[in-house]
Amino acid sequence: MLLVFFAERSSSETAVKTLSELRAPFRTACEAVIVQPDEKIRTASGEILLRNDPAFAELGNHPGLAIISFLKSPKENEDFGKVVATFACDEQDGFSPARRQAIVEALASLIGSGPASTPKPMQGTADAPAGSGPQSASQSPRPGNSDVALATHLAPIQEADMWLSSYAQGVAQARREKKMLLVYLYPEKNVSLREKFEGTALRDSRVLQELVHYVRVRLPESVTVDRDGKTVRLLDAPSLSEMEGQPGLFIVDYASEGEKYYGEVVSVFPFLDGRPYTADEMLAILTLPPGTLTQRTMVYAVRVHPERPRSILGRPDPYLFSEAEQHSQYQARIRLQGHHFWESRFARIIRAMRGQNTASEVCAESWPGQGLLRAALECVRCWRLSPGHWRAVSSRADAYGYDIKRGSNGVWYATGIFVNR
Repeated sequence: MLLVFFAERSSSETAVKTLSELRAPFRTACEAVIVQPDEKIRTASGEILLRNDPAFAELGNHPGLAIISFLKSPKENEDFGKVVATFACDEQDGFSPARRQAIVEALASLIGSGPASTPKPMQGTADAPAGSGPQSASQSPRPGNSDVALATHLAPIQEADMWLSSYAQGVAQARREKKMLLVYLYPEKNVSLREKFEGTALRDSRVLQELVHYVRVRLPESVTVDRDGKTVRLLDAPSLSEMEGQPGLFIVDYASEGEKYYGEVVSVFPFLDGRPYTADEMLAILTLPPGTLTQRTMVYAVRVHPERPRSILGRPDPYLFSEAEQHSQYQARIRLQGHHFWESRFARIIRAMRGQNTASEVCAESWPGQGLLRAALECVRCWRLSPGHWRAVSSRADAYGYDIKRGSNGVWYATGIFVNR
């Protein structure tokens, strides 16, 4: 459920406190945003104040709360993306105890209902407004431990309009808001692939909750951009070589200022063999820890293995990622897989990771000529074939680090390092 609190600018702090309290019993099932009176949104008929959208007509342009349902999926929930309840403020800057209780009871009823018994909309029945997508204002951080954000825009996150249609605009917005930039290059020839991916994975309620943390751009796979005064195909950019010229997704990190991968492509997910990503795979993509392209790709490959290895349930540790990177680079340089100099590396890791008593390492190599994503998946498959390696990969670790590098022979060399008390 999405709780939208329309509040005056002077009442934002009170609204945050109120929303945090209302959301607390339903934390895993609710998101919350605050919208101020002057926030605008784009519609088919032009730009309007968000609060003037017909979806919020029941509030009559007064401060209050609207509840939008994104439970389940559009197929399972006929009210998906609709305002299902509204509550006008009945006290200055907020709600009386009786009104709060009514809101809590409404949420309990809505969230507790199964997909076959989703209640009919209460008071408000319109679809949530279409616009440029939900985004948290970077100049208004979440206070304290609250999960309530001050929204600059709001949109029905199941609609296509949540995606920008300009790469340059997406880059500028991601830089400004210090967010990750997700670019979806949709297939133009394989219409069934596009429809399956957009109609399932991109509409999954869990995926939608993660997408709001990204600046999102959707473009055709043939899109061109201006580089040094020339018009070139975006997919031909050297930084996207691991897309293998195919449509799919890539992510640029504009959130990690000061890191070596800031402003770099940190994920590439082409539609390999014409197969769309599932909702679970999209969740794995959207929740990867910060890191380089090769590090995040290895973590993804471990995450999506059917047996769900538990090593990635620990803490992704920058130092261990660095050690994994160095050893993968060494293997790639000498073009030979192995635990070279593990004894000295072990001692160094134990000294650096204070409080940890044990460390372990796994290594693997790909087939020659494979792309990054296929190579990472292949290395995890190889680990599964070795009981000793798989014991390390599949066991829970206190902290972990993964990386993979390609040698001049076209072979990728992967490393995983784990520590435990």
